Amino acid sequence: MKKFCKKVWICGLLCFLWASLFTSCSEVVEADGSPELSPDPSHPIAFKLYPNDMARNDSAAANLARGIALIVHPGASYTLSFDIDSTQPAPELQLFHTYDLKSSKDLVGSTRVRTLSPTVVGNRYVYSFTCEENKMTIWLTSLGVDGEYFKGKVDNIRFQGIGSYSDHFSINLIVVGSMDKTLDGKNVDELASDMLRLFREKYYGITVDTLYVRYAHNHPTLGSYYPADQPWVAGVNSDDLFVSELAGWPEEGLRNALNIVLVHSIKNKDVMGYSHIFSGILGAGNQSSVVIGEYVKKSDGYELLSSYNIIMTAVHETGHFFGLRHTSTTRRDLGLLADSGEDNGNVGDLSNIEDGLTDTPFCDYILRSGLYKSGESAGDYVFERGAYMSKSGIHSCPDLDNIMFPVTVDDVDNVSFTKQQMEIIRSSLMIFPH
Repeated sequence: MKKFCKKVWICGLLCFLWASLFTSCSEVVEADGSPELSPDPSHPIAFKLYPNDMARNDSAAANLARGIALIVHPGASYTLSFDIDSTQPAPELQLFHTYDLKSSKDLVGSTRVRTLSPTVVGNRYVYSFTCEENKMTIWLTSLGVDGEYFKGKVDNIRFQGIGSYSDHFSINLIVVGSMDKTLDGKNVDELASDMLRLFREKYYGITVDTLYVRYAHNHPTLGSYYPADQPWVAGVNSDDLFVSELAGWPEEGLRNALNIVLVHSIKNKDVMGYSHIFSGILGAGNQSSVVIGEYVKKSDGYELLSSYNIIMTAVHETGHFFGLRHTSTTRRDLGLLADSGEDNGNVGDLSNIEDGLTDTPFCDYILRSGLYKSGESAGDYVFERGAYMSKSGIHSCPDLDNIMFPVTVDDVDNVSFTKQQMEIIRSSLMIFPH
């Protein structure tokens, strides 16, 4: 059989974390009466840590003392840890609630919420705390000794979280605009049935309770904005690529589910789907949806997709939603800059070329080949074939059968998540309020 790669799975990457073991001896150690050491106002908050991301995040580690952002969720318990620098005194970690973090450079107001002294576990400092916010929030850091920023080295940083929410979730499949049958002749109900089956199969470590089908034109307050007889192109029919206002459908049982928004197509060429990485929100909110297209835009028009390709795009994008990176990093992934205005999970950090998992192989051919080039806008991914692609190259990738491989390949069956990927997904789900 002739083998070829066909299209792109997009992450909105926009950017992971695996909840490893929490040590029983790392209880909270508050340091009362310490002088406040705010994040350095001259130091841009350009780096974030997300719970259970196993990538190296060296840039976040290097900037921890003067200020990085931690993404925290209500009721979850966290540890932040790194290797001990024996040349320096043990530093205190101070945490600040920020009133507004509009971009990587704009810090507007902050209030100290914790000052923590570390416990020592092996050769590591461990700082433990619980988030008592009522919603997903950004906390900022400083690391100091006697009121001055820590001058030692921060290495092998880990930010781990454990939540107590359910490991079950449901799906809202929200159909926007007119829909045709898929390339293999499936209507929406048949597509939905297959989607639920494949989600249950691929997300084997958690439970997908049910899948609800809703049509945007039937929304109780917004329906008139989404006529059923017109195709909806995400990013063209409105500036909101994710059609965020449809998230959190106002009906009992649907408010805390994963929203998969099915549109006619996405404005960018060769893009089948988008998701915010480390989204953190089930239900309503502007990061609570995955968007996928029934068609994919090509140079010469639109190509209708099969039900399997549509569903597996949704499965892949949902992996990003729950905190998974691509198994093999593309040039586009690394090219996103921290000040691009995108919630990118520090993908510009070259230390994050690997996802940090030991059971997901890496294919350096993807990075070397130039398969991905940046498009005209910040959200573009362009899959180029031509001279950049050899027929044998991509099919030699050891992660070709992983759901988080960055390219859809038509002739690869039985794609799956690894055990460590499922641990990240489950940990993220149990941190997200639902």
